[in-house]
Amino acid sequence: MNTKWLKDNALLLGLVAAFLIVIGVLVWLQQKAAGKVQEMDSSLAEQLSQYNHLREMKPPPTPENINILKQNRQDLERLYDDLLAKVGSSQIQTQQVAQPGEFLQLLASKFANLRQTLKTSGVKAPEGFAFGFSRYIGGVGAAPSPPAKGLSPQETTNVLTQLSRQLDAIEKISDLLIKSRPDEITQVRRAEVDPGSLSADALDIPVSNKGLYEVMPFEFRFAGTTDSLRNFLNSLSKSDWFFAVRSVQAAGEQPTTPGVGETGGPAPTAAEAGGLGKKMLVNVIVRIDLIEFPPRPPGKPNT
Repeated sequence: MNTKWLKDNALLLGLVAAFLIVIGVLVWLQQKAAGKVQEMDSSLAEQLSQYNHLREMKPPPTPENINILKQNRQDLERLYDDLLAKVGSSQIQTQQVAQPGEFLQLLASKFANLRQTLKTSGVKAPEGFAFGFSRYIGGVGAAPSPPAKGLSPQETTNVLTQLSRQLDAIEKISDLLIKSRPDEITQVRRAEVDPGSLSADALDIPVSNKGLYEVMPFEFRFAGTTDSLRNFLNSLSKSDWFFAVRSVQAAGEQPTTPGVGETGGPAPTAAEAGGLGKKMLVNVIVRIDLIEFPPRPPGKPNT
């Protein structure tokens, strides 16, 4: 009976056997694929671990990279030296002062020289003209204030150093201006570097450090002819210090001469008109920045 059943259902049994074989093959393929996936995951995890380790490590210097760094440093030093050579004496050699009294003595000495220069050249200035330092010598209705008042020793040294540098710069610019022969110097303003109340000479532009250089702003007001203005600007451009003229405001009128204007005389000739243009009287406000480059620090050997 069993044999007869098997013979009667041979086709069905064949199909079942084929199905079981297919199922077995599929299971084997799935297990093989799973093992492959696990192997790939392990390999990927190992590679990611190595990658993260390399990212955290500093790359070792190679001879090629070291040579590139050395060449870049040499190029930068050469360019900086060329820049210093072109801008001239960019470092203010300021007399060192440690106490407020020493600065006031230096201030008095510089003022005496400048006032004598004004007197000799015939350039006028207001009574008690302070060249931007009225805060420390007083003025009309104002008592003088000592520099670096109430500051710590370190802060006092820093403020006095800045004030001394400003004093040297103002002396330099004033000397150039006086030699340009204006009629009168009316005001000098500077950036305030001393904490406390501001004076009328304070300029609302701070001293700023740009990294490779420092900018020290000043403002000079004077009256004179267009010739004196032109001479002053030319002297700034030719100075051994690096002065940058930020702005020039000039307002005035052409002076009259006998026979011209209100007197009803004949009209000026072309030559006379040109001369009048050169001699125009102007009130001038000049904003000047002293650009100071520090000396290049000496390089360390074998770096």
